[in-house]
Amino acid sequence: MMFNGETGVIQSVGDSRVTILFSKKDACDTCGLKVVCAPGKESERILSLPHAGEYHIGQSVRIEELSNLELHLSLIQFGYPMLLFITGLLIGYFFPLQAFLPRELSGFLVACVGLGFSFFSARNMVSRLVERIPDKYLRIVTDD
Repeated sequence: MMFNGETGVIQSVGDSRVTILFSKKDACDTCGLKVVCAPGKESERILSLPHAGEYHIGQSVRIEELSNLELHLSLIQFGYPMLLFITGLLIGYFFPLQAFLPRELSGFLVACVGLGFSFFSARNMVSRLVERIPDKYLRIVTDD
């Protein structure tokens, strides 16, 4: 995880959320999981997390990963479309459209429809997952 084990400084504290400021690392340029990072200054990243403790501005905190976010996102982005494509291929191959189209062509067309559907549904799943990332996947650990 891109925040796992990183130390940041608390920038602001609200009623139920705390905003943590991280300095940018070299790995950020090639990271594919920028869905969590808020666009901040070029050398900084901002993360907003729910908190259940007492924090003050300027306090140094560490982020701990609770679950494997990369695996979940990879399965949604790659596994789900592949599953729908293969399912569409099989349905189209055995679906009774052979009177109009050859089996291979009908299988490919239904697989493309499944792939198109997977684009919109995977996008919806990722957006719902991104909303839950701070609550489900990350935790604040104080250095005290």
